[in-house]
Amino acid sequence: MNNLLRPKSKRRRSDTIPTFQLIAPVTGIFLLAFAADALVQKMVELFLVGIVEQDTFFYSAVRQQDAFAKNLLDVIKLISFIAVAVGFVVALASLFIQRKGSKEPLKPSSKELLKVSTLSLRGIATMTVIFIILIALYELLLRIIGNQPPFFLIVALVAASMYVLVLAYALFDYTRDLRIEYRRQE
Repeated sequence: MNNLLRPKSKRRRSDTIPTFQLIAPVTGIFLLAFAADALVQKMVELFLVGIVEQDTFFYSAVRQQDAFAKNLLDVIKLISFIAVAVGFVVALASLFIQRKGSKEPLKPSSKELLKVSTLSLRGIATMTVIFIILIALYELLLRIIGNQPPFFLIVALVAASMYVLVLAYALFDYTRDLRIEYRRQE
């Protein structure tokens, strides 16, 4: 009787290993994307705080502009965090729905999975550094000019929005590359 139970438990255990090998890098990439998004959004928030600090002696219309820009940044943050979370769920669902259709469980190749994950990590890190440098240059320009037009508020919000779009594309590209890799293995 014990012999009859052993093969099933070994088979079940071997089926869960590829699942964990799939979930771990996907979760890592999306956690990195979430952290990078939070970092860039915080940089934009600090940039807006610097603008608001300089606007304390101006008339109320400028302060209303600043408050509106902060509200827009909060909306952009909310959308970006929701987009990363939804992207994570969709990525896992698309990979597992594809997996359920096949007869044999996926056995990811560690080398190919590492390659796809490393390329995505490199892309997200590079993009984050570029946007941080861009925001820092805008802040430096703001400090040099001194009297900031509403242009700087628009630039900060556009930079945050562009980052969200580029990050979403990078995550979509990562999921697409994973699906291509697993189709190749079938």
